[in-house]
Amino acid sequence: MLRQRGVEYSPFLKARVDRYLYAAGWMFVGWVLHYLPFYLMGRVLYFHHYFPALMFICMLSGITIEFLITLLTSYLKDGIFKSVLFHFTVGVIVSTIIGSFYLFMPLAYGMTGEKSNSPNSEMYGLKWLDTWDF
Repeated sequence: MLRQRGVEYSPFLKARVDRYLYAAGWMFVGWVLHYLPFYLMGRVLYFHHYFPALMFICMLSGITIEFLITLLTSYLKDGIFKSVLFHFTVGVIVSTIIGSFYLFMPLAYGMTGEKSNSPNSEMYGLKWLDTWDF
């Protein structure tokens, strides 16, 4: 759409956009091919049914984050500020991922103690929807 409006990319950014679209397209196709069959099934599905699709969406997330950070820093001139901004953004993203893992770690490794309905449970604040049962 930007090309139709006459917006010109720098050659560096155009190559990055083309490479991103190629990689992201294949990851999306892989996700659809692994997710869609189980979505259409009319039987009980377990976690192991979704793990291949999870790998593709994780790779797509990484590709997208890398592209967005590169796009953000491409508008800045080379220098210390560009490097600091890049590393700060990566640090925030990695910290968010580690914090989310630490927050939901008891769900991944198995809960002990009371159910999430009890205020004394370590899972009490994690039950964001009433339909979740843990």
